[in-house]
Amino acid sequence: MTYASILAPLSDAKVGSSAIDAALLIAKKFSAHLDVLHVTTDPRQIIPYVGEGLSGSLVDEVVSAAATDSGKRQLAAQELFNSKTKSSGVPVVEIPSAGLSVAWREDNGRDDERAAVWARTADLAVTPRPQANAEASTTAMFEALVFEGGLPVVLAPPQTPTSVGERILIGWNGGAECARAIASAMPFLETASAVKIVSMQGWLDGVASLKKVQERLAWRNISSECEELPGDSPIEIGENLLSAAGNFGADLVVMGAYTQSRIRQMILGGVTRHAVSNAQCCLFLER
Repeated sequence: MTYASILAPLSDAKVGSSAIDAALLIAKKFSAHLDVLHVTTDPRQIIPYVGEGLSGSLVDEVVSAAATDSGKRQLAAQELFNSKTKSSGVPVVEIPSAGLSVAWREDNGRDDERAAVWARTADLAVTPRPQANAEASTTAMFEALVFEGGLPVVLAPPQTPTSVGERILIGWNGGAECARAIASAMPFLETASAVKIVSMQGWLDGVASLKKVQERLAWRNISSECEELPGDSPIEIGENLLSAAGNFGADLVVMGAYTQSRIRQMILGGVTRHAVSNAQCCLFLER
């Protein structure tokens, strides 16, 4: 198993640097093709939101300002792409073929919606972690990929990773989402130097089947260790999961995404929300 095509949406160059670095590392690891996608918004699309009650001249000013901002964002994104690809040594192509390569792609529309459409024809997506000081589009992009992309998502931390998938921690809760995440992460797991599976006491289904997951990996000749850790509440489980990842030296955490409803996690907190907000290494997520 391997990944042949990877998508890395780049909507905000201010927070996209580490995600592009992570995507290039993964592309090199699997000799895959990487599409870096930037979506521009047609300024005329904002007229229904700002046009009511405004004069024609004011609407024109708003549209002109939006067009200027969109152009600056595109220029910054393309400059980041050029810089990253030049230093990486990955061949830049216009027409991809089998093997290691990267291409700049452009589309028009809402960036989260168009990224989800592009994701459905890729093997893996890589995106930056939503950050409080970044544009709201980074959160919308992440959620669109997880919920609508139909593929696993690697979430890159703010700091540039030096490796992805060499030491892997699996957070096993016994759920279907996590089972799918493990299946989708097999290319990483099969090439990792060390794998550890952890489950928490609050994940009763996970604790009950922890050894079974280890056996599942053993069928593919993947050696692993497993450990049951304390943790009852979602926040405590999230904290202990990331602590275990740090102690293990993990550069990738594999887990199911939003096994509770997204609304419940937004209001009460949850393991996914905590991990997404606080992980210091890459997360491999599947819904």
